[in-house]
Amino acid sequence: MTHAFDRKGRIARLSLVGPVCTRVPETAGEPYSPWERAEELGLHIRHAELSDSWAWWVPSRRLIIVANRLTTVQERCALAHELEHAQRGDVDCRGIEHPSARTWGRRQESRADEAAARRLISTAALEAAMRWAHSYEEAAQELQVTEHMLRVRLRLYRNELECLDTLRIAG
Repeated sequence: MTHAFDRKGRIARLSLVGPVCTRVPETAGEPYSPWERAEELGLHIRHAELSDSWAWWVPSRRLIIVANRLTTVQERCALAHELEHAQRGDVDCRGIEHPSARTWGRRQESRADEAAARRLISTAALEAAMRWAHSYEEAAQELQVTEHMLRVRLRLYRNELECLDTLRIAG
């Protein structure tokens, strides 16, 4: 994915370019509500002062702690991310004294971001926003996600398109 800038307004414009290949299904229907999903899973959500993070998954208590300083959009994205950790059974790798713990932790974070982005932004909604949005900020506001989640979803979308192109060539 690349972006270009409008020379006058210096606005990042959305465009999709680049390789990779991963086709993953997404949820359809009503917009995804991480609050409803947490309730379905029997998880507890608490708000607290968090200075170094937006949210934490605490597996031993089936609890997600969310920073109380977040906007509704930030909380939605943080909660969706933490729900993915909960559903996958992820654990906190920071206290583990092993060389691969840091790598494993990064992989868990990346997987949680990708799964959350898929749930938060359907392909149809992404394509609709991309038709008119002139910036990541505009598209993210329309989709009610953070720019980070939008960028993650755009990368996945680009990968899916590349995979489809590869299938057409090979098929």
